[in-house]
Amino acid sequence: MKILVLGSINIDYNYSVGHITTPKETQASSNLEMCPGGKGLNQAVTLARAGMEVQLAGMIGSDGMEILETLQQTGVDTSLVRTIDDRTGHAIIQVDEMGQNAILLYGGANRKVDEAYIDEVLEGYGENDVLVIQNEVSCLQYTIDRAADKGMFIVLNPSPCTRELLRSDLSRVSMFCLNEVEGRAMTSYVQPGDILFHLEQLYPDSEFVFTLGSQGAFYKKGVNQCYHPALSVSVTDSTAAGDVFESYFLAAYLDGKTPTEALKWATYAAALSITHAGAAYFSAPERKTVEEFMRNPKRYRQE
Repeated sequence: MKILVLGSINIDYNYSVGHITTPKETQASSNLEMCPGGKGLNQAVTLARAGMEVQLAGMIGSDGMEILETLQQTGVDTSLVRTIDDRTGHAIIQVDEMGQNAILLYGGANRKVDEAYIDEVLEGYGENDVLVIQNEVSCLQYTIDRAADKGMFIVLNPSPCTRELLRSDLSRVSMFCLNEVEGRAMTSYVQPGDILFHLEQLYPDSEFVFTLGSQGAFYKKGVNQCYHPALSVSVTDSTAAGDVFESYFLAAYLDGKTPTEALKWATYAAALSITHAGAAYFSAPERKTVEEFMRNPKRYRQE
């Protein structure tokens, strides 16, 4: 079994603000940090830190070469990443005093992924290999169809949940990893139970990992459903917490752990991540750190 992450590679501009800026408001930022980001990069880095061998595919511009060099130090295989004549994707991220964020994306090179590149990327993959994807790169439907034709296990984070995505045929997705915002957009329901029920009606052959922030997370596949509560920790920055959660769940799940056990691993890893500033390159914990936290949770608990 091989793991391929096909997704976005961004330069994140993280602004520390007192509160998320509202329409017509001008607000000063107290700090600016630039770091590697993008859901694809976040997930690949986290999977590697969780002990998995992972290959990342995606596109960057010439302004992203430093990111590529940084990635290679994490153990992620970047040999499929292509440099093109465009700007690397970037995100403008506001992080408020409570650690909550608001994110504006510019796709850049991420939106130049085409069918020929996808065929090239998937050439070395086949049945039972794992494809991790999001909606921050182009040609999502083509990617799903080609991977499904090969018999791959397809994990989709449907973010951002655009009108194009909602019109797509997602019936061949093996596992959805989503939060309440994406769940509402996909089903038009608000309550978590209703969202999960209707997602399963739409995609009866799929598995679902459904995160609710401070309200915990669910796994559901048919009659098999389990839940893990969130942990109370001091929040510094919630950026990429969902990517860390998904990646640690997937790593544990692929390692043979039950969904209940995988939810626990993911919950503890995501809790650790939000105690650090920045996206996954800075915040995703190493596996041994998560193991230590699970043995001694009081170390990071919020008083």
